[in-house]
Amino acid sequence: MRKLNILKSIIDIFWIFSMISIPIIIFLFGFVFFIEDLSAFNIKINGLKIETTTIVTKVILAVMLVSYLLLIYCLYLFKKSLRYFQKLKIFDDLVIDNFNRIGVFLIISSILTVGSSIVYNALYQKKLSLEIGFSPFILMLSLGFFFMVLSEIFKISKNMKEENELTI
Repeated sequence: MRKLNILKSIIDIFWIFSMISIPIIIFLFGFVFFIEDLSAFNIKINGLKIETTTIVTKVILAVMLVSYLLLIYCLYLFKKSLRYFQKLKIFDDLVIDNFNRIGVFLIISSILTVGSSIVYNALYQKKLSLEIGFSPFILMLSLGFFFMVLSEIFKISKNMKEENELTI
């Protein structure tokens, strides 16, 4: 239980910092679409420095911001699931659904992030590069599939638990 409490505390701290960043993201989202020249500002997201101000760049930036908001939502769902773990409701339907949603949203977020990065690099920096090693995209994609598999495992475990309770 101690490890669960430590994990819950860490997630709560991340949640507080992410809640502080949401108003900034919403302001930035509106700011990007209404300001004509972004070159005076140093905007850098996921290692991409946004320098041009075309509508395509603004859409790419909006997609990156939406991807970040999806990650914050995943953090919220995980925080909610940890509360159920603390209440010893491990095989609750909400936990199973939350794990599946976390997985789906992590996969969507990673695809949005890498897709927007590739499009921006191809259109504006005129380069496509392939890097070998650990990338945030592969990590998020793997975590997404991990949470989806974990959801299936919990679903199977819940069914086995219910069958075991009925046979006694």
